[in-house]
Amino acid sequence: MVATFDYKGFAKDLTKEAEKSIPEDIALKHKKEFLDKIYNFTYIAGEAFSNDETIENADTAKTLTQLISEWTFHKYIDLLRSDIPEMYHESILQKLAYVAFEMGKESLFSNLSQEQMLTLVEVQVKKAFIKACKQLLDSEKISQEAFDKVCNLSYVDEYSSKLCHNIKIAPRTKNTFKYTILALFVGVLTLCASAIFPQSPYLAIISPIILILLSAYIGFYIGVRHSSK
Repeated sequence: MVATFDYKGFAKDLTKEAEKSIPEDIALKHKKEFLDKIYNFTYIAGEAFSNDETIENADTAKTLTQLISEWTFHKYIDLLRSDIPEMYHESILQKLAYVAFEMGKESLFSNLSQEQMLTLVEVQVKKAFIKACKQLLDSEKISQEAFDKVCNLSYVDEYSSKLCHNIKIAPRTKNTFKYTILALFVGVLTLCASAIFPQSPYLAIISPIILILLSAYIGFYIGVRHSSK
């Protein structure tokens, strides 16, 4: 049983989402062809996954379709911002879609987690993108400058950095383990000295002070560790 789903409606929905997220510079110059491309690639991917007999779950088919749609979105932005002639955009995107298609299915058959699948697809799509552009360079269809420029473009990284911009990373706390061991050692040493020299007037004064300081340190240490969790 194939994982049939409404890929036409799904393509429309994802294209609407793409329209909301399209960068201003792309929307200004390329909005229509950009959204048309997103719809077409999403539709084709959805149709392929929907009719794939090896995929029995409709949700899985949707996930894989969305994966191709999103990578088309990100890398088409890079192409439109590059100096790669538009006549080559379609063939490059087709290569990327094929890689995402194959890597997505391979992840499925290998029982990879979603995180592992996303990482695998990202690595392979980026490799395929550079390889496709390098082929244009080697065949002298683009200049070295155009190749260098497109290699430095990555809207997916720009998009990810925007998502992470407001995330505050907690500062790393200093390792206090060695100080704790030292404090415990001093405490034990003080107790032993008090036991060996119970009549010492100096220890009678020093021991309570050290034990109070030790108790205060341990209480402070436990409190800091608890609040940092």
